[in-house]
Amino acid sequence: MSRRNRIIAITLSFLCSILAVQVAYAQNRPCADLEVRRSLDEGDRLRTWDALYNSYKTFGRCDDGALGEGYSESVARILADHWNTLPRFVQLAAQNVAFRAFVIRHLDATLNMDDVVKIKHDAQTHCPSGLRKTCNDMVKQANATLEDYVSP
Repeated sequence: MSRRNRIIAITLSFLCSILAVQVAYAQNRPCADLEVRRSLDEGDRLRTWDALYNSYKTFGRCDDGALGEGYSESVARILADHWNTLPRFVQLAAQNVAFRAFVIRHLDATLNMDDVVKIKHDAQTHCPSGLRKTCNDMVKQANATLEDYVSP
């Protein structure tokens, strides 16, 4: 490797390290009271993948308690009422793997189990072409949620 290429590689490595530290800091810093209030105002009213993704990027680190329940409700409403938009979710999830995990995780026991059953059914029987892995992951999470719901 030439000296110039080594310098470029070292510089790129350094810049990536700085970016990783900044991202980690942004994700780990606590939520301010104002952020919590703002996030609570929108958490359960997000009805498109883009709106949910934007909220996740802004308030995802605040995903706890009432806000977490609101996010779960938004995920359920989008999946149960707008299943045909699943390809958009997959596009966003391809850009941000943590967002994919966030959505799957929010298929949880705080939801109405009728919604969980409907989402599971749609994932099993109406999975868009090429999205089988996402649908399978949703079925697994729905099954785990349903099991948790009936288990004492």
